[in-house]
Parts: sequence; C-alpha cells; structure tokens
Amino acid sequence: MTAPARRSPVERSAVPPALVVITDRDAAARAGRSVPQVVAAALDGGAPAILLRDKDLPAAARRSLGMELASLTTDAGARLLVASDARLARELGADGVHLAAADPPCPAPVGLLGRSCHDHDEVVAARTEGAAYAFVSPVAASGSKPGYGPVLGSDGVRGLVDAAGELPLLALGGVTPANAARWREAGAYGLAVMGGVMEAIDPMAAVAALLDAWAVDPDAPAS
Repeated sequence: MTAPARRSPVERSAVPPALVVITDRDAAARAGRSVPQVVAAALDGGAPAILLRDKDLPAAARRSLGMELASLTTDAGARLLVASDARLARELGADGVHLAAADPPCPAPVGLLGRSCHDHDEVVAARTEGAAYAFVSPVAASGSKPGYGPVLGSDGVRGLVDAAGELPLLALGGVTPANAARWREAGAYGLAVMGGVMEAIDPMAAVAALLDAWAVDPDAPAS
C-alpha cells in the first residue's frame, strides 16, 4: 500500500493551521471509537489539520495508521502532520513534522516544522530553530493529562506570545469552546486539541464548536 498522492512541498501552504487535532488512540477507545473514525468525524466538522501522535505504537502499526490518516486528510483537503518522525512524514507525504520539546533538531524538515513548548526558553529556542509554529501547554487544566503543568493561564500565554515574536503559538491543554476566545485574546494564533475531540461524544460537533468559538477562518492567522 502506498501513501495517497498529496501536494508537493512547494504547493503546501507555509501558513500554519489555526486548529490542529492531535490523535490519541487510548482516548478514542474510551469513547468506543478508533482513531480513523474520530479523525473522519473531526474532518467532517471542519478540522484543517490532524497531528499523528501515538508515538508508542510499533513502527509498522504507526505507519499503517498514518496511511489511513493520509487518505482521510487528502480526501478532505486537510493537512497531516507527524509527531517526532521526519522519515515517516516523508513516507506519508505529510505536510509537516512536529517535534516534542525534548526532540533533537530535525536536519531535513518536511513542510511545516512545529515544536512543543512549555516555557519561555523553549519558545525562544523554537523561534531560533526556525519553527513555523509552536504549541504552548498546558494553557488550562487538562483532562487528558491531569496534574501536568504548571498551567500557563492567560498571563502565561501572553508572556510566551511576547517571547515568540513572529512565531505563531497554538494553545494546547484544557482547550474547550468555552475558553477558546480567552487564548485568542491572550495573543495565541490558534488552538490544538487532543482529548477534547478524541473523547468527544460527537467529534464532528466538538470541532465545529471550537471553530465557532474561535470565530476565525481555520487557515487564517488570528488577528
């Protein structure tokens, strides 16, 4: 099985998506679904980008899951990002690779280069590295990772936005439709969500609600 045809790197947008749905097969299973089932529903709800996480899967199983997601995102005209594996991103024809805070630099980035950050120094490092965007977390208490922190809150996000300069930051961790506008007001470029979609009763409605709460075109930068 080969990866579905996707846009060439030249054709890929250099503008990061303003909403990224992150996969978590354990969270999906708790809701009685597979990751592809949740992703298909999220794409139906308007999700502009999916991040293949599930980094603990064996390589062959992760590649197989990635192939399914590549097909779904291609059909939906959405973007596919791959966590911590540039080689797999290239195999899947993905739109970018997303690195954890502790991951080494990517010598040959694939499309968009993203980085997870939790504090000032990590944001500055991501900016210096030339990342196209960064996740900052946790912005609020997270159901997916209880006790993970410290929680940034609005003031913390605002401080990281100042440190980021022109680097777009996406708020992650405890993000809901009820607090989405709070992160935009703090200067975040967009949102990243895992459990809030993976465990949702209705993933399509969950994504649509996030986009409505953000009240901005999913591929446009925050004002």
